[in-house]
Amino acid sequence: MGFYSNVGLSGYFSTPEEEYAAGFVLNKLYTLKYFGRAGNISHNGHTQLTNMMKSFPKDRRGTILKVCDRMKNRLVLIFKSDGEDHICALHETESMRVGLIIANNFRKQVGLPPLDKFLKEADETLPVQPTSIVYVPLTDKERRSKVYYEKNIKKWVDHEGLT
Repeated sequence: MGFYSNVGLSGYFSTPEEEYAAGFVLNKLYTLKYFGRAGNISHNGHTQLTNMMKSFPKDRRGTILKVCDRMKNRLVLIFKSDGEDHICALHETESMRVGLIIANNFRKQVGLPPLDKFLKEADETLPVQPTSIVYVPLTDKERRSKVYYEKNIKKWVDHEGLT
């Protein structure tokens, strides 16, 4: 709880369990790319509020609704759609900054790599490019084919006058 006082969230969560649940919710919204802006009708995506409880321990699911209500209009949007409550993360600079801190704290607790500002896992490594080209000799069939195409390409270039 003291951790969040540095980022202006000292009154958001009253227990470590609520902090964990908030991180769970924000992580789920960020990784699924469910975002919206306050007052904006169109948004990238949303899900039913009841779906946020899926894959959370059954004995602690009541915490999810409580936490979502505390984060409402600060970090998440909760609105009616088709007669049911739906949720998406706020796509505003300050909300994203604070939300990433909470989500990454959750990800650290469960052993996942943190998300960067582009919502990619920060520890993803780029594929390693080979430093040297390894020479692999051509098979007889490949060699014959290569000679055939080189011969025909030379004839075609000469015929068309492209040289």
